[in-house]
Amino acid sequence: NFSKAPVRVAVTGAAGNIGYGILFRIASGQLLGPDQPVILQLIDLPFMENALKGVAMEIDDCAFPLVQSIVTTSNQSEGFKNTDYAFLVGSKPRGPGMERADLLRDNGKIFIDTGKAINDNSSRDVKVVVVGNPCNTNCLIASHYAKDIPNENFTAMTRLDHNRGLTQLSQKIGTSTADFHNFSIWGNHSPTMVPMLTATQ
Repeated sequence: NFSKAPVRVAVTGAAGNIGYGILFRIASGQLLGPDQPVILQLIDLPFMENALKGVAMEIDDCAFPLVQSIVTTSNQSEGFKNTDYAFLVGSKPRGPGMERADLLRDNGKIFIDTGKAINDNSSRDVKVVVVGNPCNTNCLIASHYAKDIPNENFTAMTRLDHNRGLTQLSQKIGTSTADFHNFSIWGNHSPTMVPMLTATQ
């Protein structure tokens, strides 16, 4: 028995590789701690319904004590209902022949709808992490359309770009990535991204 009330964690693109990868960490308590029960709210596109149910069955098979229940849906209003934490993993990937502008246009529509759904259904204190690229722009769009949620509750996970920059720096100097502190990057997921070296130690 857990003394804490369960919190609701929504994941879009939950049947995809990244969504699948983080769900088991959330379910095991690695995200919120070993004493925080969760209700998982898994969201994906309608054609992914069977795969989404399969993911839910795998989580059930693990019998995670922290998982109180699982919701699977393609309806964002249902998926974000009373959500305390949201991972926006789902986005349209860049396909052959697609320009970045095409990707921004297509994902812009997705994150407008997602931002509105978060605004209309989630907890007023929801914390949102945007993973789907270009995550900075997608985060800005979602935040803009979630008008009643504070901007500071949204963050973009540019960890991949950060790690690539850090690795390039360490290879150039010939040392380990562990030897650096305060490395940061500026810009979006594109060739215009710039490493900020002045504060790097």
